[in-house]
Amino acid sequence: MQIVFGQPVNMVHLAGVLAGWCIVLYLTIRQYRKLPKKPVVWKMVIVVWVGLFAFNLNLPMFGQTAKLSILPLGVWILYLFFRKRSWDAYRRFAWLGFAANYLFLIVTLLSGAAHQAIYDKRDPSTYLADVGKAEIIGIHPSAQAVVWDPSEFASLLDTLQIGDMSDSADWYYQSKFEHEPYYQHERFPYALVGAKPSWGSGLRAVVYIEMDGKGLLIAAADRSYYFRSEKPLINGEAVES
Repeated sequence: MQIVFGQPVNMVHLAGVLAGWCIVLYLTIRQYRKLPKKPVVWKMVIVVWVGLFAFNLNLPMFGQTAKLSILPLGVWILYLFFRKRSWDAYRRFAWLGFAANYLFLIVTLLSGAAHQAIYDKRDPSTYLADVGKAEIIGIHPSAQAVVWDPSEFASLLDTLQIGDMSDSADWYYQSKFEHEPYYQHERFPYALVGAKPSWGSGLRAVVYIEMDGKGLLIAAADRSYYFRSEKPLINGEAVES
C-alpha cells in the first residue's frame, strides 16, 4: 500500500492493513516460541517478508483491486537459498509469509465492504465535504467569469438529484474535437478545485460544473456521477437563467 502525504488516505483500508500486520506478527511470535531450537530473529523476519512474494491474479472488487496469490514465488526462492543449510528451521515462516497473502486478501474484501457501507459514493457531499478553500476555474474557452458562495454551494449539495447520463458519450465527443462547431458550447466548462472529501474516505475525484450552473459532474476513479440542482450552484454571465 502506498501513502502519498497531502493526499486523501483511505483510513478504513489502512486500519485493516495494520490489523493484518498485527496478526502476522502475532502468528510469527507464536510460531517462534513453539520451536525448541530458536532461529535467528532477523533472518526469521526476512523469511516471512520474502515469503509474501507470490504470483497474483488481480480481482476487481468493491471498487479496488484484490490480489489472489496462486504461486509461492518467495517460498521457492527461500528453499533454493536454505535447502542445504537450515530449511527445516525457516520453512514454516516462509509458508507463514505466503499464507499472509490470503489474510490480506480477506482484509481487502472486508475493508472494501466496510468502506462502501460508511461512505456513500452516490452522495456528492462525500466528495465535497469541505469546500471552504475550493475555487471555480474555467477549463474551456467558452467559460466566463463566475462568482460563487462556498457556504451556499455546500447547503445545496443535499438537494441535488441524480441526473440523466444516457447521452454522456455525446458530452465527451462535443468537448473532444475542437474543429466541430459544437466545441464552442462545451457542456462542462468549469471545474471545482481544492475541495476535500469526507475525512478518511481516501476518495479522489475531478468535479465539473455545467454551463447553466445547475449541473454537477463528479468523475471518480471507478465511475462518474451526474447531479442536477434546482438552484444555480454558481452565478455569472455564463449561467443561463
